[in-house]
Amino acid sequence: MLVAVAAVSGCSAGYTTGNTATVNLIIAAVNGGVPLQSDVSNGGAVISNSVELAVAVRFKNGNGITAPSVPSAVIIERYEVSYRRSDGRGVEGQDVPYRISGNITMAFDVKNSGTDPLIIEVVRAQAKLEPPLRNLRSVTGTSLGGAFVVTMFADITVHGRTISGQPVSGSGSLQIDFADYNTTT
Repeated sequence: MLVAVAAVSGCSAGYTTGNTATVNLIIAAVNGGVPLQSDVSNGGAVISNSVELAVAVRFKNGNGITAPSVPSAVIIERYEVSYRRSDGRGVEGQDVPYRISGNITMAFDVKNSGTDPLIIEVVRAQAKLEPPLRNLRSVTGTSLGGAFVVTMFADITVHGRTISGQPVSGSGSLQIDFADYNTTT
């Protein structure tokens, strides 16, 4: 009998064992599923990039539950963004920008369908002033920068708590194509 119980417990989906909350925090889409084109110069101005996350909060076991539950609503408290490249290069400040985090406070109710928007900053202006993004800026009178596009991926994790205090998190990824778009054709 103990062997059968152990075998059945090993069949649980990861989302049911990843946290003790009664809900899942889901990032259903990042930037509508569209890659972000991030201009490292924007005509001389350095501007941060923000994207919209489509956030959903769902009961882990939705059987028979049709109404939202206030103790299960989620307050998102913070987010983290780390960057990676498909070629495996990943030294922060050399191959990819430094990871960032931010505080945010926004409540999301449990729903049976649909998503709610959450806008976060995914590339800070400061990152465009540091390597490797700074290296993509064109330099007037030279052939340095400006002719390159570097594709990276931003891994985004949002953290929160249910009203009853249970920690939850959700994650998603975004493709970002960095270039000095004003000089490329």
